[in-house]
Amino acid sequence: MPDSFWKTAAASLPPRVQWRYASLFEAADEFEQLLEFVLAGRGRFYSALARACRSVADALRKSARRLDVKARRLTPTR
Repeated sequence: MPDSFWKTAAASLPPRVQWRYASLFEAADEFEQLLEFVLAGRGRFYSALARACRSVADALRKSARRLDVKARRLTPTR
């Protein structure tokens, strides 16, 4: 796996200023990893929410079909 963008960017600085910005580049690298984790988690959350909504919608459709059948039985026909 290649080095992160931030490590490569820090290494590309002149040696006399690398130490000055090292903590900033380390923080940016950690923040990028955290951001990737959050975005991946968001995708899983949306999938779980969609599955839950789909289950509720299926249950409501099933109940509506049952009510429709019962209503047809109770409705007098000519």
